[in-house]
Amino acid sequence: MLNTVCCSPRVGLLLGLPFLLVGAPEGRAQGRAPLDSVSVYPNPAHIRATVAVPAVAGATRATVSLLDAQGTVVFEQPLSLLDQGGTAEVPLLGKQPGLYRVQVQAGNQHVVRTLKVE
Repeated sequence: MLNTVCCSPRVGLLLGLPFLLVGAPEGRAQGRAPLDSVSVYPNPAHIRATVAVPAVAGATRATVSLLDAQGTVVFEQPLSLLDQGGTAEVPLLGKQPGLYRVQVQAGNQHVVRTLKVE
């Protein structure tokens, strides 16, 4: 007998099917935090990295920070958020190769991404 993927986790549990449904919980996509889609590119980077920040409801400004392995802020830039969000250029010349954290704060939300500097 062939198992079929059903549309509800409850159906899978009731039928005792041996698979795990992977995906967002019901209603999660609508409640997703806007900062989840922050991107840092290129990664790894050499000369500079671009941080793309989406629009955040109720926030007109964001702060982009670069932290070294010890957690010290080595670069920080305010960013105006327009209806489509905004981008910040993070200069990397003179930074030691290694892993850094890019932190974005907008309103009461924040997100951290890892950036490899070569």
